[in-house]
Amino acid sequence: MKKALVLFAHPFSKKSRVNRTIMDSLRGLDNVHVHDLYEEYPYFHIKVDREQELLMEHDLVVWQHPFYWFSMPPLLKLWCDEVLRRDFAYGPDGSRLQGKDFLLSLTTGGLADPGNSQLNIEPFLAPYQQTVKVCGMNWQTPLVMHSTGKATHEEVLMHAEKVRQTLLMYCGCP
Repeated sequence: MKKALVLFAHPFSKKSRVNRTIMDSLRGLDNVHVHDLYEEYPYFHIKVDREQELLMEHDLVVWQHPFYWFSMPPLLKLWCDEVLRRDFAYGPDGSRLQGKDFLLSLTTGGLADPGNSQLNIEPFLAPYQQTVKVCGMNWQTPLVMHSTGKATHEEVLMHAEKVRQTLLMYCGCP
C-alpha cells in the first residue's frame, strides 16, 4: 500500500470552516499522515531533518492550504526554502523525491466568483509545477475549491469527501 503525507498550512485553521472540514475528513485514515505545519512550528523553526524523513517515508506529498494572494501561506514557503534543499530535493545528489507523486489541494475565497470570472487559477500554479518538476516529482491534477466564503455546508462536505476519496484511492484503502 502507498502512503500519503498531507502538509497542511493554514495560519488561522481554527477559524477556517472549509480547511478544517477537509482536514477532519482525513484524520485517522490508514496510510495518510496529516501534518499541520502551523501547529508543529508556531515560531517558524522548522526541523529540516525530520521534515525530510517524513517526505522520504511517503509516496504521495499533498499540500493543503488556502490560496492567499495568489500563493501559499508564509510558513509553507519557508518550509519549501528550508526543506527542499539542493542535494536532497534537487541538484547532482538531490534525487530523494524523484518519482514521488505530488497533489495540490487548494481553497480560494474568490477566484471563481462571478465578478472575477476572468481570473483563472492555472497561471498561478506555474511556481508549484516548476517546484515539482525540479524535485523530479509527478504532478497530479490539483483539487481546488473556489468561492469558499459563499459555499454551503453541503458543498464543503462534498469537497472534503472528494479530497478524502482521492487519498483513499491513492493509498489503496477500502
